[in-house]
Amino acid sequence: MKSSLIKALLTLAFTSSVPAAVITSGLRDIVITNNLDGVYLDVDAGTSSSLETVGWDINPFFGGEAVANSPAFQPARTTIVLDAPILRLGPGQVVDGTLNYLSGYGGSETQVGNGVGQFANGVEGYIGFRFTTNASVGPYFGWMRVVLSNDGSTGLIRDWAYENTGSSITIPNAVPEPSAFCVMALGAFSLCLRRTRGA
Repeated sequence: MKSSLIKALLTLAFTSSVPAAVITSGLRDIVITNNLDGVYLDVDAGTSSSLETVGWDINPFFGGEAVANSPAFQPARTTIVLDAPILRLGPGQVVDGTLNYLSGYGGSETQVGNGVGQFANGVEGYIGFRFTTNASVGPYFGWMRVVLSNDGSTGLIRDWAYENTGSSITIPNAVPEPSAFCVMALGAFSLCLRRTRGA
């Protein structure tokens, strides 16, 4: 019994309750520099660079005050107008084909502010997106948790996830830090050992 309990706890510690079709980046905290270079992110490869690379999907720069996107990556926008602002989404919202997406290369410079659907300066929010992988598979829907800035400071790409079957994806109410699972599992494991030794 003890060995099966230990296996179950270790499985809990190193797996997630996320459905198998959802691909997650894990916590990354990639800095969006406060200069024109910004950061070029390749969503499906999980790589980032200060230089334009083959396969890049999104390039937030000036701390996230401005954002460029490749044709393969389309952020949800407030309207279907060329270079319309990227729409700030929140926990519990669904990312699917009903949101506004453009096509081709795009940009946005008005997504940070105090208006409806805008990202608050320095406050976490979510970008919903539709994208096609480097292998031209998709489109898939996903979310990206970001902190954008328009005051000259840096921003962050915290993490992202996408559904690799083409289905919609819901932005989670809370994104648990990976270490939280390990701490919970180790705590449960030590309780079990304590009870076993005491019996």
